[in-house]
This record gives sequence, C-alpha cells and structure tokens, in this order.
Amino acid sequence: MMSMATGKVLGFLDGALVWDITRNLALNGLGAYLVTRLSSVRRAITDSHYRAKDQLVLALVFGAFSAAGNFIGIPVHGALANTRIVGPIAGGLIGGPLVGIGAGFLGGAVRYSMGGYTALAALVSNVLAGLISGLVYRRLGARRITVPVALGTAVLAELNLKACILLMSKPFAQAWQLERTIAIPTILANAAAVGIFLLVVRDVYREQEKMKAQATQQALLAQAELQMLKAQVNPHFLYNTLTTVGALTRTDPEAARTVIKDLSVFLRRSLDRGEEMTTLADELQTVELYLSLQKARFGTRVQGDIQVPPELLGLILPVFILQPLVENAIKHGIGPRREGGTVTLRAGREAQGAWIEVRDDGLGIEERDLERLNLRGGTPSETGLGLGLQHVHRRLRLIFGPASGLVLSSAGPDRGTVARLSLPAQAMP
Repeated sequence: MMSMATGKVLGFLDGALVWDITRNLALNGLGAYLVTRLSSVRRAITDSHYRAKDQLVLALVFGAFSAAGNFIGIPVHGALANTRIVGPIAGGLIGGPLVGIGAGFLGGAVRYSMGGYTALAALVSNVLAGLISGLVYRRLGARRITVPVALGTAVLAELNLKACILLMSKPFAQAWQLERTIAIPTILANAAAVGIFLLVVRDVYREQEKMKAQATQQALLAQAELQMLKAQVNPHFLYNTLTTVGALTRTDPEAARTVIKDLSVFLRRSLDRGEEMTTLADELQTVELYLSLQKARFGTRVQGDIQVPPELLGLILPVFILQPLVENAIKHGIGPRREGGTVTLRAGREAQGAWIEVRDDGLGIEERDLERLNLRGGTPSETGLGLGLQHVHRRLRLIFGPASGLVLSSAGPDRGTVARLSLPAQAMP
C-alpha cells in the first residue's frame, strides 16, 4: 500500500513540479544557447587565450543565471525548489573554479537575501557546487568534460546541497520533510538541466569548429591556387625577357648587358619578397623596369606613359598584377605594328573603389573576339581570357572577391585596346 510520503511525492510530481521541471529545462536550453554567443565562453572551451578577464565575465554571467534561478522555483515546505545550482555547476565546468565559486556566491547571495530557514545552507551549498564543478574542470580540462561527466558532477553537487540543508537548516524536521519531498525530483531535474546546458554549448561549438575548419581549408586551397597562379605568371614574363636578351646578345652586346642588369634588378625586387600584396607605387616601379626591358628590344617603337594621381599610389594590389597587362599590350597590340605605339597606364576613383587601365593604341580587338575574351557573368574558370590575363582576373577574384576583376574593351581594329581592373573599397589607401 502506498505510503503517505510517497503519495505526496507523486502528487507533487503530477502537478507543479512537472511543469516547473519542463519549464526550467527549456529555459536552461535557451540560456545555454545564449551564452555560446560570448567570446569568453569560446575561449574557455577551446583553451584559446583564456584570461582572467574572461573568468570575471563568466562568473558574472553564470552568477546572473544562478540568481535568476531563485525566481523561477516553486515554494515547498517554507523553502524553494529551483534551478539556482545549475549556474555555478555549468560555470565551473565551462570556466573553472573561480568562475564556479563566483557564480555560486552571486546566486547564493541572492537566495540568502530572500530569507528562510534554508537560506544559509543554500548560500554555502551554491558556492560548494561551483567549487566541485571547477575542480572537475581543473582535473579534466574543458575539452574532456562530456555530458556524462556533467551529469555526474551535477548529481554530486545536488547531494552536497541536500547534505548542507539537512545539517545547517533548523528545524531539522522541516528540512527532512522538504528533502523527502523534493530530493529525487530536483536531483534529476537539475542534473538534466546541466546536461542539456553542456550538450547545447558543445553542439554549437562543435558546429562552429567544423565550419571554421572548412573555412580554413578553403582559405588554404585558395592560397595554394594563388601561389600556383603567381608561379605561372612569373615564368611567363621571364621567358619573354630572356628571349629579348638572347636576341640582343647577337645584335647589340652592350644593350644586352644593360637588359641583364635591369633584369637582375627586376628579379631581385620580385624574388626576394615573400609577400603577396604591394602598393600601386611599388607596382609602377616594376612596370617601368619592364618597359625599359621592352624598349631595349623594340627601341622607339614602344613608348610608355604613366598617369596616376599621387593620392592613389597607396592602392593595395597583388604583386605582378599590372606587368602581364603591359606585356599583353606590347605583345598583341603594339609589337605587331611596324610603327609601334604607346602603352598608357591610368588610375582613378569610382563609386565602389578604384580602377586602373592599361591602354594601348595598337591593333585593337574585333567585337566578336571581345565577346569570347571577356567574362560574361561566369566564374573565373569559365572565362575565355588569354592565359596571362585570365591569371590576373582570377587572382583579383581570389583576393578581393566578385567586386573585382578584369574587363577588356576596344573601339575596333586599329583602334587600340583597354584592359581595365576594378578594385573594391578595401584596396583603397
């Protein structure tokens, strides 16, 4: 036959406590999700630059969480059945002893101020709960605390709470009656709340770490591709320059020595640097060196004209992004013409950033060829641009995104060609 005490427990479970448990579990899940937004929590879980300031922040956060738990409990035998203890347990497991103790004291102090015969026991047990969970953190480390570990820690902290209430609360008979009624339900409920709390935090950060790993992998693949593209551009230029030197060696040895000297300066500027980015001013020096090398080959048939406002000399560019454009203008526009021509380099501002043009007055391009050469809304791999120009386009897209790129234009045969680079605001000095 069911005892009177058992009947009270079951009756309590059938009513207010069931609703209280359900509500509190939902609130703890929501609270767990919200704290995952904190950078201090991220650093605590990943052991990444976890600092004293982070411990203070977490102690206040979990202390507030514990304090709020005092107000969502229900009165039982002159005391409160609530989720106050969840804050210091979760705080200690995530942030360590100082966080757990700090959170326990804040939540316990609020409970103590509310009065009642269990007030002192609630304060002491709340601090001890933070200490217990903090010691688990110190023993295992944040990464090794699993949901079963969290459940076991919560049960241990709850048992400590029950012991404090029985030992410190007066009258003992009332304290005993309280724990006979709520001990098992609150142990199960608060342990489940801690387990859910840790589960939510872990799952959120597991997904974030997965996305971070994917983003890092994509960045490494993009960097590898950028290195590959750069490596392909430089030999392309070097091959053409050495061809020029070979020709001059037979016809004008002194000019060949000058070209070799200029080439050595050019290679020293390029190969001694490991950075991927440079300024427009620095890139113009590279272009001037290249033009001097080409003038040695073509003589007065190749002229250069640089028109760049001083305020744009600080534009940030990938290294060797302009040289292929100048090379293309000479090779396909000016070189084949008997009278040669001029390569003009200009730059200016536009609404969303800046532009740079490499213009020649050479052979030009027919409209049907422009349709084939230019990118028409596709991806860089779909463009029909020549190899060197395609590398320029793809490098800009890899570094600056879809707001950047290369477009060719021409007024028609014998009317010259314009290669225009679009640069986003992030490239501006």
